[in-house]
Amino acid sequence: MTQPGEPPPDGEVDPAARTQILLAEYNALRTETERRATVQWNVFALQLASAGAISSVAISSSNFALLLLVPFAAYLLGSRYILHDFHLKLIRRYVRESLAQRLGGQVRWESWRTSALAAPTTRGWFSVTGWNFLHPTRLAFEGVGFLSLAAGLLSAGYRWWRTSVPWPLTVGFLLGWLLGLAAVLLLGRAFRRASDL
Repeated sequence: MTQPGEPPPDGEVDPAARTQILLAEYNALRTETERRATVQWNVFALQLASAGAISSVAISSSNFALLLLVPFAAYLLGSRYILHDFHLKLIRRYVRESLAQRLGGQVRWESWRTSALAAPTTRGWFSVTGWNFLHPTRLAFEGVGFLSLAAGLLSAGYRWWRTSVPWPLTVGFLLGWLLGLAAVLLLGRAFRRASDL
């Protein structure tokens, strides 16, 4: 038996104190989840704003080669979005598989959510929970990247057809276009992998 004010022996923690510690951990994880979700949607908004700004400068200046910046911005910001999604999934998994069990199964939201999302009717092609190419988030990153690549190639083709362009500029544009295509394809692969977690 311990005296008042003395720490308990190893392995012997008051059940009420243990529950309070676990609830504090749960609250800290909920705060982290909210923070990451907020940052994630800020990244989404930054993607839309940067793609719009780059596109408007490219159109107003008639320098359509600037559109090649959009796929790289989409790759960088999309990767950041996926990183936060990965950490959110880790937190949910930890709550479901570890913390909820240590709290005697009293925290049930994550296990209920997982079983509800696993139902076959919630993960269709046009569902917001399915990470297919038509998912709004993927369209905002990958779709915008592909659209800017197509617009850049069409405008460059029109310019090459109308005027003579020095070959170094043509080669540089094509290399930039291919690198942009690779960035968008890598981003698509990252989104597909994120959907499997």
